[in-house]
Amino acid sequence: MNGYARLGLMRFSRVFHNICGKVWDPVDLPTLREDVATTFSILERDLLEAFFNVMMHMTLHVVEKLDICGPIHSRWMYPIKRAFKTFKRHVHNRAKRKHPWQKVTFVMRRLGL
Repeated sequence: MNGYARLGLMRFSRVFHNICGKVWDPVDLPTLREDVATTFSILERDLLEAFFNVMMHMTLHVVEKLDICGPIHSRWMYPIKRAFKTFKRHVHNRAKRKHPWQKVTFVMRRLGL
């Protein structure tokens, strides 16, 4: 990997570090927007077109939403999904257990097999 591609990926990593941080300063927003644009131009110069998909483009919109919605870490779904997984483990109806083998047995009895 040449130096410019490596520089672009390091800058892109730094942009994500700034976006995902818990402490965010609104004064740095114009600088962050310029950083994203400059990083994309560096990466477009050295990397293939297939690297630039919708997810890369969404980075620009995420930076714009920082000003509207605040820090990114407060809008992540990971903690919520992890909590739902725990809740689902505790909630189930023990009176009506349905297993796949019960359905197969029922169908076989109906067919007389």
